Amino acid sequence: MIRKTLDIRHKTKFRLLNYCLLPIVCCVLLSSCFKEKNLLPPTNQGHGQTAIIEMGPEYPEQFYYSLVSNSVVLHSSRFSYDLMFDAAPDKFNIWLNTAKSVNVIRTGKTDLDSVLLSDTLTNNRHYELGEFNPDSNAIGKWWIVDSSVPVSAGQVYLIQLGVDVAGNPFGYIKMKVNDFSASSYSITYSDFVSASQTVIIPKDGSRNYSYLTFTSGASVVNNVEPAKTDWDLCFTRYTVFFYAPYNIPYQVTGVLHNPSRTQAYMDSTMIFDSVQIGSFENGKLLSRRDAIGYEWKRFSSLSASGTYSINYHYTYFIKSDDKFYKLRFFDFEKAGVRGYPTFEYYEL
Repeated sequence: MIRKTLDIRHKTKFRLLNYCLLPIVCCVLLSSCFKEKNLLPPTNQGHGQTAIIEMGPEYPEQFYYSLVSNSVVLHSSRFSYDLMFDAAPDKFNIWLNTAKSVNVIRTGKTDLDSVLLSDTLTNNRHYELGEFNPDSNAIGKWWIVDSSVPVSAGQVYLIQLGVDVAGNPFGYIKMKVNDFSASSYSITYSDFVSASQTVIIPKDGSRNYSYLTFTSGASVVNNVEPAKTDWDLCFTRYTVFFYAPYNIPYQVTGVLHNPSRTQAYMDSTMIFDSVQIGSFENGKLLSRRDAIGYEWKRFSSLSASGTYSINYHYTYFIKSDDKFYKLRFFDFEKAGVRGYPTFEYYEL
Protein backbone atom coordinates (compact mmCIF):
# COMPACT_ATOMS: atom_id res chain seq x y z
CA MET A 1 0.00 0.00 0.00
CA ILE A 2 2.87 2.37 0.82
CA ARG A 3 4.54 1.74 -2.51
CA LYS A 4 1.25 2.20 -4.37
CA THR A 5 0.71 5.54 -2.64
CA LEU A 6 4.25 6.59 -3.51
CA ASP A 7 3.77 5.65 -7.17
CA ILE A 8 0.52 7.62 -7.33
CA ARG A 9 2.25 10.63 -5.80
CA HIS A 10 5.09 10.49 -8.31
CA LYS A 11 2.65 9.79 -11.16
CA THR A 12 0.92 13.06 -10.36
CA LYS A 13 4.27 14.82 -10.02
CA PHE A 14 5.50 13.57 -13.39
CA ARG A 15 2.27 14.58 -15.16
CA LEU A 16 2.41 18.06 -13.65
CA LEU A 17 6.08 18.28 -14.60
CA ASN A 18 5.28 17.38 -18.20
CA TYR A 19 2.56 20.03 -18.45
CA CYS A 20 4.82 22.66 -16.90
CA LEU A 21 7.95 21.87 -18.89
CA LEU A 22 6.47 21.72 -22.38
CA PRO A 23 6.00 25.49 -22.82
CA ILE A 24 9.40 26.22 -21.28
CA VAL A 25 11.27 23.75 -23.45
CA CYS A 26 9.41 24.80 -26.60
CA CYS A 27 10.36 28.41 -25.88
CA VAL A 28 14.00 27.37 -25.56
CA LEU A 29 13.89 25.47 -28.82
CA LEU A 30 12.01 28.22 -30.64
CA SER A 31 14.37 30.92 -29.44
CA SER A 32 17.27 28.96 -30.90
CA CYS A 33 15.41 28.71 -34.19
CA PHE A 34 15.46 32.46 -34.80
CA LYS A 35 19.25 32.44 -34.62
CA GLU A 36 19.56 29.95 -37.48
CA LYS A 37 19.60 30.77 -41.17
CA ASN A 38 16.67 28.85 -42.65
CA LEU A 39 18.10 27.50 -45.90
CA LEU A 40 16.15 25.80 -48.68
CA PRO A 41 15.60 22.01 -48.52
CA PRO A 42 18.31 19.94 -50.17
CA THR A 43 17.77 18.68 -53.70
CA ASN A 44 17.74 14.99 -54.48
CA GLN A 45 20.85 14.45 -56.56
CA GLY A 46 20.64 10.67 -56.54
CA HIS A 47 23.95 10.02 -54.81
CA GLY A 48 24.79 8.34 -51.54
CA GLN A 49 22.38 6.32 -49.43
CA THR A 50 18.99 7.35 -48.05
CA ALA A 51 17.08 5.84 -45.16
CA ILE A 52 14.02 6.32 -43.01
CA ILE A 53 13.86 5.05 -39.43
CA GLU A 54 10.30 4.10 -38.53
CA MET A 55 10.32 4.93 -34.83
CA GLY A 56 6.66 5.97 -34.68
CA PRO A 57 5.04 8.79 -32.69
CA GLU A 58 5.50 7.21 -29.22
CA TYR A 59 9.11 6.05 -29.84
CA PRO A 60 8.69 2.68 -28.07
CA GLU A 61 11.88 1.20 -29.51
CA GLN A 62 15.47 2.16 -30.21
CA PHE A 63 16.99 1.41 -33.61
CA TYR A 64 20.62 0.43 -34.20
CA TYR A 65 21.78 1.42 -37.66
CA SER A 66 24.78 0.40 -39.78
CA LEU A 67 26.18 2.95 -42.23
CA VAL A 68 28.09 0.23 -44.08
CA SER A 69 25.05 -1.91 -44.82
CA ASN A 70 22.51 0.96 -44.88
CA SER A 71 20.20 -1.02 -42.61
CA VAL A 72 18.75 -1.33 -39.14
CA VAL A 73 20.64 -4.28 -37.67
CA LEU A 74 18.57 -4.48 -34.48
CA HIS A 75 15.68 -2.72 -32.76
CA SER A 76 14.71 -3.29 -29.15
CA SER A 77 12.33 -1.90 -26.56
CA ARG A 78 13.65 1.15 -24.74
CA PHE A 79 11.77 -0.10 -21.66
CA SER A 80 13.45 -3.53 -21.52
CA TYR A 81 16.25 -2.54 -19.12
CA ASP A 82 17.08 -0.16 -16.27
CA LEU A 83 20.88 -0.21 -15.95
CA MET A 84 23.83 -0.49 -18.33
CA PHE A 85 27.19 -1.85 -17.13
CA ASP A 86 30.40 -0.96 -18.97
CA ALA A 87 31.67 -4.07 -20.75
CA ALA A 88 35.10 -2.78 -21.81
CA PRO A 89 37.91 -4.40 -19.78
CA ASP A 90 39.18 -1.09 -18.37
CA LYS A 91 35.79 0.59 -17.69
CA PHE A 92 33.49 0.10 -14.71
CA ASN A 93 30.75 2.73 -14.91
CA ILE A 94 27.13 1.81 -14.29
CA TRP A 95 24.73 3.86 -16.40
CA LEU A 96 21.01 4.55 -16.08
CA ASN A 97 18.61 3.93 -18.94
CA THR A 98 18.29 7.48 -20.24
CA ALA A 99 15.72 6.32 -22.82
CA LYS A 100 13.04 6.07 -20.14
CA SER A 101 14.24 8.77 -17.73
CA VAL A 102 15.61 6.51 -15.01
CA ASN A 103 17.09 8.70 -12.26
CA VAL A 104 18.99 8.11 -9.04
CA ILE A 105 19.35 9.54 -5.55
CA ARG A 106 22.77 9.08 -3.96
CA THR A 107 21.67 8.45 -0.40
CA GLY A 108 25.08 8.59 1.31
CA LYS A 109 23.99 5.57 3.38
CA THR A 110 25.62 2.14 3.37
CA ASP A 111 22.82 -0.03 4.77
CA LEU A 112 19.89 -0.98 2.49
CA ASP A 113 17.44 -1.21 5.39
CA SER A 114 18.28 2.31 6.55
CA VAL A 115 17.01 3.78 3.25
CA LEU A 116 13.35 4.68 3.79
CA LEU A 117 10.42 6.00 1.79
CA SER A 118 11.19 9.43 3.16
CA ASP A 119 14.49 9.35 1.26
CA THR A 120 12.54 9.60 -2.01
CA LEU A 121 11.22 13.04 -1.04
CA THR A 122 14.14 15.00 -2.39
CA ASN A 123 14.93 17.02 -5.48
CA ASN A 124 18.57 15.96 -5.40
CA ARG A 125 18.24 13.58 -8.33
CA HIS A 126 20.77 12.65 -10.99
CA TYR A 127 19.80 11.88 -14.58
CA GLU A 128 21.81 10.12 -17.27
CA LEU A 129 22.45 12.56 -20.10
CA GLY A 130 22.83 11.61 -23.75
CA GLU A 131 26.49 12.62 -23.85
CA PHE A 132 27.39 9.64 -21.61
CA ASN A 133 30.34 11.48 -20.13
CA PRO A 134 31.93 9.50 -17.25
CA ASP A 135 32.46 12.78 -15.38
CA SER A 136 28.69 13.38 -15.30
CA ASN A 137 27.66 9.76 -14.81
CA ALA A 138 24.46 9.77 -12.72
CA ILE A 139 25.50 7.10 -10.24
CA GLY A 140 29.02 8.43 -10.10
CA LYS A 141 32.06 6.42 -9.04
CA TRP A 142 30.64 3.58 -6.97
CA TRP A 143 34.20 2.46 -6.21
CA ILE A 144 36.87 3.95 -3.96
CA VAL A 145 38.61 6.50 -6.17
CA ASP A 146 42.18 5.94 -4.93
CA SER A 147 41.98 2.17 -5.37
CA SER A 148 43.93 0.62 -8.26
CA VAL A 149 41.11 -1.87 -8.81
CA PRO A 150 37.37 -1.19 -8.35
CA VAL A 151 36.54 -1.72 -4.69
CA SER A 152 33.02 -0.72 -3.70
CA ALA A 153 32.49 2.29 -1.45
CA GLY A 154 29.28 0.59 -0.30
CA GLN A 155 26.87 3.46 -0.95
CA VAL A 156 23.17 2.73 -1.37
CA TYR A 157 21.55 4.20 -4.49
CA LEU A 158 17.83 4.84 -4.63
CA ILE A 159 16.81 4.34 -8.25
CA GLN A 160 13.55 5.64 -9.69
CA LEU A 161 12.92 3.27 -12.61
CA GLY A 162 11.74 5.85 -15.11
CA VAL A 163 8.37 6.36 -16.76
CA ASP A 164 6.26 4.71 -19.47
CA VAL A 165 5.06 6.40 -22.66
CA ALA A 166 2.24 8.09 -20.74
CA GLY A 167 4.58 9.48 -18.09
CA ASN A 168 3.58 6.98 -15.38
CA PRO A 169 6.47 6.11 -13.02
CA PHE A 170 7.66 2.54 -12.53
CA GLY A 171 8.56 2.82 -8.82
CA TYR A 172 11.80 2.54 -6.84
CA ILE A 173 14.62 0.08 -6.18
CA LYS A 174 17.36 0.32 -3.54
CA MET A 175 20.73 -0.89 -4.79
CA LYS A 176 24.33 -1.13 -3.68
CA VAL A 177 27.32 -2.42 -5.63
CA ASN A 178 29.17 -5.18 -3.78
CA ASP A 179 32.26 -5.61 -5.92
CA PHE A 180 33.72 -6.41 -9.31
CA SER A 181 35.60 -9.66 -9.81
CA ALA A 182 36.04 -12.39 -12.40
CA SER A 183 34.80 -9.96 -15.07
CA SER A 184 31.43 -9.60 -13.32
CA TYR A 185 29.61 -6.98 -11.28
CA SER A 186 27.82 -7.97 -8.09
CA ILE A 187 24.92 -5.91 -6.76
CA THR A 188 22.41 -6.28 -3.95
CA TYR A 189 18.96 -4.73 -4.30
CA SER A 190 15.51 -4.59 -2.70
CA ASP A 191 12.31 -2.60 -2.79
CA PHE A 192 10.59 -1.29 0.35
CA VAL A 193 8.72 -4.53 0.96
CA SER A 194 10.70 -7.61 -0.11
CA ALA A 195 13.94 -9.00 1.27
CA SER A 196 17.16 -8.05 -0.47
CA GLN A 197 18.68 -10.21 -3.21
CA THR A 198 22.06 -10.38 -4.93
CA VAL A 199 22.59 -10.68 -8.67
CA ILE A 200 25.72 -11.12 -10.81
CA ILE A 201 26.10 -9.20 -14.10
CA PRO A 202 28.89 -10.54 -16.35
CA LYS A 203 30.69 -8.33 -18.81
CA ASP A 204 29.91 -9.09 -22.44
CA GLY A 205 33.04 -8.17 -24.38
CA SER A 206 31.24 -8.36 -27.73
CA ARG A 207 29.01 -5.43 -26.79
CA ASN A 208 29.48 -2.00 -25.24
CA TYR A 209 27.33 -2.75 -22.20
CA SER A 210 25.64 -5.46 -20.21
CA TYR A 211 22.00 -4.72 -19.39
CA LEU A 212 19.92 -5.32 -16.26
CA THR A 213 16.20 -5.02 -15.62
CA PHE A 214 14.41 -4.92 -12.25
CA THR A 215 11.07 -5.95 -13.75
CA SER A 216 9.78 -9.05 -11.94
CA GLY A 217 13.07 -9.44 -10.13
CA ALA A 218 16.52 -8.46 -11.38
CA SER A 219 17.79 -10.27 -14.47
CA VAL A 220 20.33 -9.72 -17.22
CA VAL A 221 18.76 -8.72 -20.56
CA ASN A 222 20.27 -9.96 -23.80
CA ASN A 223 19.96 -8.53 -27.31
CA VAL A 224 19.34 -4.93 -26.26
CA GLU A 225 22.14 -3.80 -28.59
CA PRO A 226 23.96 -5.58 -31.43
CA ALA A 227 27.62 -6.57 -31.37
CA LYS A 228 29.66 -3.38 -31.11
CA THR A 229 31.32 -4.06 -34.49
CA ASP A 230 27.96 -4.11 -36.31
CA TRP A 231 26.44 -0.66 -35.82
CA ASP A 232 27.19 3.07 -35.91
CA LEU A 233 24.09 5.08 -34.90
CA CYS A 234 21.29 4.52 -32.39
CA PHE A 235 17.98 6.32 -32.94
CA THR A 236 16.33 6.61 -29.54
CA ARG A 237 14.92 8.75 -26.76
CA TYR A 238 17.35 10.22 -24.26
CA THR A 239 17.57 12.89 -21.57
CA VAL A 240 19.07 16.35 -21.86
CA PHE A 241 19.32 18.96 -19.15
CA PHE A 242 18.41 22.61 -19.62
CA TYR A 243 20.52 24.52 -17.14
CA ALA A 244 19.93 27.94 -15.54
CA PRO A 245 17.45 29.50 -15.39
CA TYR A 246 15.36 26.36 -16.05
CA ASN A 247 17.38 23.56 -14.39
CA ILE A 248 15.17 20.78 -15.70
CA PRO A 249 15.72 17.37 -17.34
CA TYR A 250 13.82 16.76 -20.56
CA GLN A 251 13.34 13.86 -22.97
CA VAL A 252 14.25 14.31 -26.64
CA THR A 253 14.40 12.04 -29.67
CA GLY A 254 17.66 11.90 -31.54
CA VAL A 255 20.81 9.98 -32.43
CA LEU A 256 23.50 8.52 -30.17
CA HIS A 257 26.57 6.98 -31.73
CA ASN A 258 28.49 3.78 -31.00
CA PRO A 259 30.97 4.66 -28.21
CA SER A 260 33.56 2.08 -29.23
CA ARG A 261 34.02 2.97 -32.90
CA THR A 262 32.21 6.17 -33.91
CA GLN A 263 32.79 9.93 -33.53
CA ALA A 264 31.04 12.88 -35.15
CA TYR A 265 30.68 16.65 -35.38
CA MET A 266 28.32 19.13 -37.02
CA ASP A 267 29.03 21.99 -39.44
CA SER A 268 26.37 24.52 -40.47
CA THR A 269 28.51 26.64 -42.81
CA MET A 270 29.35 24.25 -45.63
CA ILE A 271 27.13 23.32 -48.57
CA PHE A 272 26.43 19.60 -48.24
CA ASP A 273 26.98 18.81 -51.94
CA SER A 274 30.40 20.46 -51.87
CA VAL A 275 31.72 18.47 -48.88
CA GLN A 276 34.62 16.17 -49.84
CA ILE A 277 37.09 14.12 -47.84
CA GLY A 278 39.38 17.15 -47.71
CA SER A 279 36.64 19.00 -45.80
CA PHE A 280 36.94 16.58 -42.88
CA GLU A 281 38.61 18.03 -39.76
CA ASN A 282 39.63 15.24 -37.41
CA GLY A 283 40.33 17.72 -34.64
CA LYS A 284 36.63 18.57 -34.45
CA LEU A 285 35.46 15.00 -33.88
CA LEU A 286 33.55 14.53 -30.63
CA SER A 287 33.48 11.36 -28.56
CA ARG A 288 30.35 12.37 -26.64
CA ARG A 289 27.59 10.03 -27.77
CA ASP A 290 25.14 12.83 -28.60
CA ALA A 291 27.47 14.58 -31.07
CA ILE A 292 24.72 14.16 -33.69
CA GLY A 293 21.96 14.47 -31.11
CA TYR A 294 18.52 15.98 -31.74
CA GLU A 295 19.05 19.56 -32.92
CA TRP A 296 18.87 18.67 -36.62
CA LYS A 297 15.13 19.24 -36.15
CA ARG A 298 13.05 21.94 -34.48
CA PHE A 299 9.44 22.42 -33.41
CA SER A 300 7.34 25.14 -35.04
CA SER A 301 4.76 26.05 -32.40
CA LEU A 302 4.02 26.26 -28.70
CA SER A 303 0.81 24.28 -29.31
CA ALA A 304 0.44 20.53 -29.65
CA SER A 305 -0.63 21.07 -33.27
CA GLY A 306 2.81 22.36 -34.23
CA THR A 307 5.01 20.61 -36.77
CA TYR A 308 8.67 19.69 -37.03
CA SER A 309 11.05 21.26 -39.51
CA ILE A 310 14.60 20.32 -40.37
CA ASN A 311 17.84 22.26 -40.19
CA TYR A 312 18.82 21.30 -43.73
CA HIS A 313 22.10 23.19 -43.54
CA TYR A 314 23.42 20.98 -40.72
CA THR A 315 26.02 18.61 -42.14
CA TYR A 316 27.23 15.82 -39.86
CA PHE A 317 30.76 14.54 -40.33
CA ILE A 318 31.08 10.97 -39.05
CA LYS A 319 34.12 8.76 -38.59
CA SER A 320 33.49 5.08 -37.87
CA ASP A 321 36.56 2.88 -37.64
CA ASP A 322 38.50 3.79 -40.81
CA LYS A 323 35.53 5.12 -42.80
CA PHE A 324 34.39 8.74 -43.20
CA TYR A 325 30.86 9.92 -43.98
CA LYS A 326 28.80 13.04 -44.42
CA LEU A 327 25.11 12.95 -43.42
CA ARG A 328 22.13 15.31 -43.45
CA PHE A 329 18.48 14.96 -42.42
CA PHE A 330 15.48 15.53 -44.70
CA ASP A 331 12.49 15.00 -42.42
CA PHE A 332 11.13 13.83 -39.09
CA GLU A 333 7.52 13.31 -40.14
CA LYS A 334 5.68 11.00 -42.51
CA ALA A 335 2.19 11.98 -43.67
CA GLY A 336 2.12 14.53 -40.83
CA VAL A 337 3.01 11.95 -38.15
CA ARG A 338 6.19 12.49 -36.11
CA GLY A 339 8.81 9.84 -35.44
CA TYR A 340 10.21 9.05 -38.90
CA PRO A 341 13.76 10.43 -39.20
CA THR A 342 14.78 10.54 -42.86
CA PHE A 343 18.35 11.21 -43.92
CA GLU A 344 20.94 10.95 -46.66
CA TYR A 345 24.62 10.09 -46.34
CA TYR A 346 27.56 8.77 -48.30
CA GLU A 347 31.09 7.67 -47.68
CA LEU A 348 33.79 10.25 -48.38
